[in-house]
Amino acid sequence: MTTYALLIYRTSPPSVPIPELEERRALLEHRALQAEASARGELHAVARLDETRAARTIRPRSGGHEVTDGPFIEAKEWLVGFYVVDCESEEQALARARQICGDGAHAVEVRPVNWRWKP
Repeated sequence: MTTYALLIYRTSPPSVPIPELEERRALLEHRALQAEASARGELHAVARLDETRAARTIRPRSGGHEVTDGPFIEAKEWLVGFYVVDCESEEQALARARQICGDGAHAVEVRPVNWRWKP
């Protein structure tokens, strides 16, 4: 069993609304994945992130740290949420990503997790 991060990116700017029907369908897909993975004890974390304008970035600077507004990442896509979930294989991780990537406004990156804190 391998733990994967399913990183959900918005591919359109926040000023472009997602059609209500697409958003409702996507929410149903997310709830289905959450129920299935949770029932199998494979769901470790899921979060929907706030808009990038609420983000802060901390960078080390001589004598301390600098805190700036926003993520300041040069990208058209922006991280809006994630899952941390155990999968039997990369194929299962990709299938789960397809399940929650049903609309044209999002993309899901699938990445193995090399370290996860276990209480």
